[in-house]
Amino acid sequence: MANPQLSNGYTKIANELLEAICRLNISGNEMRILLYIIRRTYGFNRTYSEISLSEISTAIGMRNEHISRALKRLSSKNIIEIHSNKGVKPQTISIVKNYEKWAVDNCASLLLPKMATVAKNGNTTIAKIGNPTIAENGNTTIAKIGNPTYKEKKENFKERVKERTPRGDYGNVFLSDDEINKLNQDYGEDNIRTYIQKVDNYVQSKGRPYSDYAATLRSWLDKDGIKKSDFDASKYDFVINDF
Repeated sequence: MANPQLSNGYTKIANELLEAICRLNISGNEMRILLYIIRRTYGFNRTYSEISLSEISTAIGMRNEHISRALKRLSSKNIIEIHSNKGVKPQTISIVKNYEKWAVDNCASLLLPKMATVAKNGNTTIAKIGNPTIAENGNTTIAKIGNPTYKEKKENFKERVKERTPRGDYGNVFLSDDEINKLNQDYGEDNIRTYIQKVDNYVQSKGRPYSDYAATLRSWLDKDGIKKSDFDASKYDFVINDF
């Protein structure tokens, strides 16, 4: 039975930095690697540490090629710094403590429309998000005809993201447990597992996320004519038992 104790060791990290990490919009694999780097640095009261790919692979159970790509992404976002060592020594890795330098886009900003500045008759900046009518003559009120505002869309998106878990090797496919269960029922677990990885790889290579991954998976599956197998092995138990 697991029984963790502080007396066996602990990782000391500033609450402000930990809260900044909690707000990070990165893939699940990147977060796992980042947490291990924190363990190997702050966990030993150091700001940097020599960490090899094989060490990370053993610690978190991930292939070296995936670790290498994730480290490059974390470095490109200025979340970590990597210094290659000469000879046989492994690379030195450290956390960029000044989180204001992290170059991480807000997840919602990738999918929501941008704000447009509309200056008419002395109006201040108005958020225009597809609404057909904008009040003029100094009035900053926008006519609302059933269209959600930018803020409402952003909040709705955040709520949906909270309910969804990153899936796939790169963690680019966001699905809730209910969505996974429904997809498995309709198409079969093996097919869903295969197509989650296909969509995950596509998003990783193109850098273009989807707003609804359950709908995207259904579209890909239907386009390829994939259907759930109706084979029921229990119907043939009597044949199997005869052997």
